[in-house]
Amino acid sequence: MNLFLEVNNYCELRCRFCVADNAHAYAATNMPTSLVKELIERNKQEKLKCAFITGGEPLLHPDIFEILSLLRLDNYYIYITTNGLHLKEPEFLVKLLSIGINRLAIPIYGSTASIHDAMTGVEGSYESLITALDNLFYVKDKYNLQTKVELRLLMSKFTIKENIRIVDFIAERYSSVDYINLNGLQLSSRTTNYENMIETSLTESREYLQETVKRISSYGIKGTVTGIPICILGEEFSQFYHQRRNSLQLFPHFSVGPYMVSTEEINYRTKTSKEKGDVCKRCKYYHECEGLQKRYVDRYGFSDLVPIE
Repeated sequence: MNLFLEVNNYCELRCRFCVADNAHAYAATNMPTSLVKELIERNKQEKLKCAFITGGEPLLHPDIFEILSLLRLDNYYIYITTNGLHLKEPEFLVKLLSIGINRLAIPIYGSTASIHDAMTGVEGSYESLITALDNLFYVKDKYNLQTKVELRLLMSKFTIKENIRIVDFIAERYSSVDYINLNGLQLSSRTTNYENMIETSLTESREYLQETVKRISSYGIKGTVTGIPICILGEEFSQFYHQRRNSLQLFPHFSVGPYMVSTEEINYRTKTSKEKGDVCKRCKYYHECEGLQKRYVDRYGFSDLVPIE
């Protein structure tokens, strides 16, 4: 059984595109540790268990080490999505890794401070991230840790060209990276607010997305793709989707938000909310592809898609 735990709803960054920015609806909130304990007990008899930990910034949760330790003791596969900034503190990093985290996913938006910081909205965030990544890979390589590290690239108007340089940077500086993930943009009120900087269609991005995955492949790094239909990249890159599918399956899962206090409020999700159109039905990858986010369909329709037959 899978748990998708949004353990809090706040972060020290102000990313221009963040769909988790719901401060307008909820005050800064942390998921109760008691609820996590209840969920663990409820799924005690399950054999295969995975916990996807996100936020906000999950490592800001005051009880994050207790939550992770409880999950680890009950044999959950632990996958954390984090901005990574707290890993610049060696003591925090060692304490986190000692729990036995299975996978850490960390985004990087630029190969230079000016680009990355413009995306996060916080000056100095790039410098902090690089210190954190240097620490992480030093410890991982020195002690041959089994924790997998996934570095994430974002499809946005501001970063689609920069992603190619980021891949070069990662390959040169962090050659032991386990995965590079190319992540499609989720449209939101924030991406609309920064439309000239963030929003881009798949057609506009296609050339740069293809070049990015080619560059990942050229270094022999395992690449994965999320939120970008296969037809946009082309069938020759279908292994990027296979690797994602074969490594981790999110659905079905219990979806738990930080404002929930009882198991009665929890949503059980069996499938993605992404949409497919008539054009998708002609594609040989219809059952493997996620489709498109509803907001994207509302804005651009299915005109970007050309089925692979």
